[in-house]
Amino acid sequence: MKEFEKIIGYSAVKKELKQIADILKNDKVYSELGITKPNGLLLYGEPGVGKTLMANCLVEASGLKCFVCRKDKPNGDFINHLKSMFKKALDNAPAIIFLDDMDKFANGDIHRKDAEEYVTVQSCIDEVKGRDVFVLATANNILNLPDSLLRAGRFDQRIEIKNPVGEDALNIIKYYLNNKKMKIDVDIKSLAKILNGCSCAELETVINQAGIYAGFEREKYITMQHILKACLQIIFKVSVAREEESNNWLDNLQNRNELSSRIIYHEVGHALISEVLMPGSVSLITAYGKEGNSGGFTSIYRDVSMENMNWMKYNILISLGGMAALEQKFGIVDSGARKDYSKAFSLVKNLVLDDCICGFNYFSNSFDISNKLKESQEYVISSQVYQYYLKAKEIIALNKDLLEKMARKLATRKILYAAEIQEIKRGCEIVPINF
Repeated sequence: MKEFEKIIGYSAVKKELKQIADILKNDKVYSELGITKPNGLLLYGEPGVGKTLMANCLVEASGLKCFVCRKDKPNGDFINHLKSMFKKALDNAPAIIFLDDMDKFANGDIHRKDAEEYVTVQSCIDEVKGRDVFVLATANNILNLPDSLLRAGRFDQRIEIKNPVGEDALNIIKYYLNNKKMKIDVDIKSLAKILNGCSCAELETVINQAGIYAGFEREKYITMQHILKACLQIIFKVSVAREEESNNWLDNLQNRNELSSRIIYHEVGHALISEVLMPGSVSLITAYGKEGNSGGFTSIYRDVSMENMNWMKYNILISLGGMAALEQKFGIVDSGARKDYSKAFSLVKNLVLDDCICGFNYFSNSFDISNKLKESQEYVISSQVYQYYLKAKEIIALNKDLLEKMARKLATRKILYAAEIQEIKRGCEIVPINF
């Protein structure tokens, strides 16, 4: 069905949509098998993932007349509008009624699931049931919708539309770059890692913002630096103005009293451990903080095939990498890494209490536990975090050459992406570690 070619990626979702479109278009084939058409389909997921586009493709592929209903009227008028649209669909059956952004119909939340708008939708669906009207809906947050509305018989199928990852993210970026004038230095694979898990709307906005930067600078082509700058602003909320005003930090890199040098080595510590444990996992390192905060951040790309237990353990080491790097380099305690410590302790706590990696003695499924057990849990968690920290320091110590080369490059550029990190690694002897 060529109508679905407008959807980039999402092959599994498109397959399901094609099946539904085929049932709506060729219902005789299925009725001869004794199969009845499904009553409705709900597409749900984060804003900006393309739910409305997918719904429109389904409508187009079905060949049926469609009646669209969106919340664009005051509550009382909207109730009447809902009833009117369902009646029109029934009068023109076979037809589709499309309830776009259905979770916005009542402007409510999980505490207002019995709103009149949802009650009306339910009664209208029941009225057209079995009368050749297919109910198609989209929603951002299905927690705002009553369970009775979501049950089978009203919406027989529900498909979650997730933010694009992996090949889907790569293909969508290629699509948005397709008609843009780019320099040859644009690394699409590195961009896909940085933007992995972002919505389609965010991907499009980043590419467009990069073009705005290029145009303002009167450049003939969009460069990788333009796109990286757009990623910083749109995705990570980094002040682009502050980025451009910052000075070169390379001259002060070896000065332990300089905040800039501590930021550099802290972030490189995170990245180094991630690359040693999971080669190719760092998508971005920057010395600029999110949303105006001081300090940088490191973005890690997760291979979806990685076993969750290993991912948690590696993340503990990565979280402690900033502190370990500063102690190894300058012999100082990292006093600005509270979030890193909290993350490490939280992950270790989950492993100890939920996954019982230190035995069953520390497990409890009750909030009312003895002080003795609580003390034992706290002790073993702290001990485990310390063991992870020693391992993080060991990884840093064994790969000092990589630490210094990455630090120098980051001090010069303020931002490094995946391909640049791999280029640095090729000039170093990486010492792996058993863990």
